[in-house]
Amino acid sequence: MRPSKLFSHHLPTSSISEHTPEGKSIHHISPHHESGNVAFMFCDFGGPHRQYMEIGVLDDKGQVRTVDNFRFCGGLSPSPWISEHELVLISYERVTSDLIKLDIWNGHHTRVLPVEYKDCCVSVLDQMGSKLLISVSGLNPRLSDRTNQGVAYVDISTDSPVLEMWTEDDDSPENYCQYTVETFTRAGREYNGVLIKPGPGSPNNNSLIVYPHGGPHSMFTTSFRADTYVLSQLGYSNLLVNYTGSLGLGPDNVHLLPGHVGDVDVKDVHHAAQLVAKREGFKKIGVWGGSHGGFLTAHLIGQYPDFYQAAVMRNPVVDISAMVGVTDIPDWCYVEAGLQYNPYRPPIPTADDLKKMLEVSPITYLDQVTCPVLMMIGEKDLRVPPSQGLRYVRYLQSRGVPCLLKVYPEDCHPLSTVACAADGLVHIHLWFKKHLGV
Repeated sequence: MRPSKLFSHHLPTSSISEHTPEGKSIHHISPHHESGNVAFMFCDFGGPHRQYMEIGVLDDKGQVRTVDNFRFCGGLSPSPWISEHELVLISYERVTSDLIKLDIWNGHHTRVLPVEYKDCCVSVLDQMGSKLLISVSGLNPRLSDRTNQGVAYVDISTDSPVLEMWTEDDDSPENYCQYTVETFTRAGREYNGVLIKPGPGSPNNNSLIVYPHGGPHSMFTTSFRADTYVLSQLGYSNLLVNYTGSLGLGPDNVHLLPGHVGDVDVKDVHHAAQLVAKREGFKKIGVWGGSHGGFLTAHLIGQYPDFYQAAVMRNPVVDISAMVGVTDIPDWCYVEAGLQYNPYRPPIPTADDLKKMLEVSPITYLDQVTCPVLMMIGEKDLRVPPSQGLRYVRYLQSRGVPCLLKVYPEDCHPLSTVACAADGLVHIHLWFKKHLGV
């Protein structure tokens, strides 16, 4: 986590004071105007870019106190104060996001929404005290007789808040996908994922698309996703894997991955894919991912060339040693490879550093790759430079591996403009359709 500090400026005297807890990095401050309190999130300085957070409060006398025994994965809502001592937080747990009410005086925290929404994902659009406008999302628009997707108003000042939901009616449940939350165990560690299968009204081509997330310290949830929903409508089953190092699995889990990328995360994803493919009888297996998900895709088709029959990579990391000098996140390269990084005095990579970065990179398995690869590159990507994917394709083509390169001149790392996302999804479908034989 990069350094970030909290300061106060006393206007009458022009004095500036720092209030950063020792060894911590500050994120997302929010003032309570009536009391003068300022809430802020903080976590350990250094290490993974995303970590579990703690809550601190700077009072109007310049004193900082922290909320004891409370760590969470998520963030503050846009205007989080309910009262001078209560906040609303967005918290991610396993595969869902939820609203949490936190008392900063005693650390007491409770879940806000009714229990029937526990399998949904929630975000706050706006807030005024205890009155919230929220977005509720799920992989399906409706569960049983209850709408679980739309915009809702809720007043959380009561013990039993009721959601007033606005949503567009959908009377075609036969088009809904079917999903299950999966739990996996490997090497004594538990992790999870979501298996999304075509609904009864959709074709089913008996193929499985494995989808590891990027980050690597992020997560998949049961929130609605256009990409997997469209692919399920076209007949593909999708396995979204939250491997070791993902958020939502506890604060200690995040720190298990740095130094072991290319090994622990790869084995977790492949283990999950094997179990689901055997249980469900899938014979046609594809894999795709972006950024660190592309890193894992390249590893999977290199380490297990007989299992995956087609792959798609979006701005993938393929060689950390070649990326460290040209990326806007050189600290990521060091941390994930298990090396030390000082942001105040960025190190010049040593031969041993570069050796370690290369050893954990998927390019070392390139000669074992046989499955066709669709490579999607954003030409303006500063995070994972286009040279990563371009170099990988050039090497594959020289070895006779079928490749298709799609370059988007106006897009950067996420490949998320409307035109790019639509074009990309069409080509992902066509690639899997062709090379999985569906």
